[in-house]
Amino acid sequence: MSRVASIARLRDGGITWALGALKGDDAALERLGGALMQRWQPGDRLVVLGSMLGAAGNTPRTLDLMLLLRRRLLARPGAEVEDFVFLRGPQEEIWHKALQLQFALAPLDVLDWMLSRGLDTIIEAYGHSIAEGRIASRNGSLAIARWTSGLRQRQATRPGHSDLLNALSRAALSADGRLVFAATGVDPGRPLDGQADAFWWSTQTDAVLDEALGKAKDGGWPTVDRVVRGAGPTRNIAQDTGRVLTVTRNMPALVALDADGRVLERIEP
Repeated sequence: MSRVASIARLRDGGITWALGALKGDDAALERLGGALMQRWQPGDRLVVLGSMLGAAGNTPRTLDLMLLLRRRLLARPGAEVEDFVFLRGPQEEIWHKALQLQFALAPLDVLDWMLSRGLDTIIEAYGHSIAEGRIASRNGSLAIARWTSGLRQRQATRPGHSDLLNALSRAALSADGRLVFAATGVDPGRPLDGQADAFWWSTQTDAVLDEALGKAKDGGWPTVDRVVRGAGPTRNIAQDTGRVLTVTRNMPALVALDADGRVLERIEP
């Protein structure tokens, strides 16, 4: 899997399937992937909205199933590589930062922060030692580099995992630019190519983000009819109407969208 554009552009035609935050829930992905295989038609597209990794199940198996699903759908008539877009979410960003821990100014503080936000279960799922990571964080950059090298080696034993996680887009746009796909949201006060980490650390509820998008349109923000995101903050009250669509709510979900971003079908495991 090669590197892709930071903001992917989907081709026109067919249904866009948006898969919400899985957070490592391999059992949910197995069921949702089976449902998608039954419904997939030529011209359809799949956008995976980040947070594939996480504590809800078996992260390595989740990525194995994700890669298998992609291969099976790519084998369908009319499918193209660009029809499959994987976005960086909070969990993928944390994993990426963990692999660069030796460059942190306060590595133990950074590690503890990441461990409290789901990194611990990802490390354990790959069979590496959290305790050794904390010890290394007290012993300097060389010790940390040896520990992070061990993380990479464990991940490399699972074919395709590194390639997938190194080829994540920051966000995706529909062919006409009216739909934005992101892991957790957007910052309407910034241009799409200047979002920094807003795509995966947004804490705005659907209602607040909906209102901000409405004001941003008048201020010259790119014409966006709808933001489709993988997950929202815990206090969010999500709806299938309005400018913001949160896919995963109480459980992972898969939604089918038409060209205008309307929900045609919602599937939950």
